[in-house]
Amino acid sequence: MLSNLQAFAQNKSQKIELKVYSQNEQKQSCPDKVLVTEKPQPYREGSFSTDGSVNLSAYASNISVVSRNEFSVTWVGQLKPRYAKCLAAAGMTKVDGENYSGNINYLRMHFVKGKVYFILDLAGGFDPNNYPLVVLKNSFKNGNPTWTWGGSD
Repeated sequence: MLSNLQAFAQNKSQKIELKVYSQNEQKQSCPDKVLVTEKPQPYREGSFSTDGSVNLSAYASNISVVSRNEFSVTWVGQLKPRYAKCLAAAGMTKVDGENYSGNINYLRMHFVKGKVYFILDLAGGFDPNNYPLVVLKNSFKNGNPTWTWGGSD
């Protein structure tokens, strides 16, 4: 079984929509959706990799990495006043406007207690050689989370 994540690595830049599901009575304290961009790097024999980013600073400040390992990174930020009371979770629902039907919801968010958590979690994803997909790099650009994930081919 081939992961849908591998298919992402073979396409052009993609817009991924994370739908926000709010627990709040007043839904306006939460965004409706968060957009993520991912773009495959040029092919290199033996491997593939995909760069990604999210404009988390639209919702939060003081963003930092709270945990990371070979398969996962979690960024956390202090929610801006407009979103400070948001209690919600978000997950992948669309890729380039089409409904997402992948096996792994590898991009997720939590809005909890005045903080937002953005999670890149590749657990369960694998490459054509049955090796796990891995996080190759995590950093920041203009204060926003960026990453690179990949595998062998």
